[in-house]
Amino acid sequence: MSRRSIALAQAAGEATDAPVLPATPALRLGDRCRWPRDSRRETAMAQAAGEPNPVRWHAAVTNPGCEVMVRDAMARRGVDTVLPMLRFWRVRNRKRIIAERPLMARILVFGLDRSTQHIAGIYGLERIVRGASDRWAVLAQGEVEDLRLRILRGEFDATLRQTDPQMEVPPLIRHLVSIGALPYSATCTHKAARNLGLKFKDVA
Repeated sequence: MSRRSIALAQAAGEATDAPVLPATPALRLGDRCRWPRDSRRETAMAQAAGEPNPVRWHAAVTNPGCEVMVRDAMARRGVDTVLPMLRFWRVRNRKRIIAERPLMARILVFGLDRSTQHIAGIYGLERIVRGASDRWAVLAQGEVEDLRLRILRGEFDATLRQTDPQMEVPPLIRHLVSIGALPYSATCTHKAARNLGLKFKDVA
């Protein structure tokens, strides 16, 4: 059995030939609370043992232009984050390059175990979205996983057609082009852009 299988079996109370994995020592007063690198594995073990998932998903509002900086600061503290990025073509120094910008301006989704993690003092973080009860609004786990799947499927990426010209432009990208939020040329392959007679300075 792999280490992961052994850990899950022991968390569920099943008998194994492997020695019991040592428990994580309790934090002492004054110790800094940090989520370990294998936090997702520990969460899976807790769920396998029937324990409630301590992670709750919330939405943060950042200062303008600080979405990536706040995401990186949370990642350094071990906080899981989801920040969909819109990818498209633009021109810099007369060369066509891939540009990125947050899909949702000033919004960052993050998962937090408030018993072992904190986000206080992160520069660029303005506030946490609150619900009707004036507490932090909690997002459904399924909605967060669906957002991650959409990112993996490339629904926010207008550059994938460069390697697969037959690929259809994702619906969201088509909508952004239709309302003028992105130029049509931002979704074209290099060959299509040249066939349209677009110069590099006019492509993006």
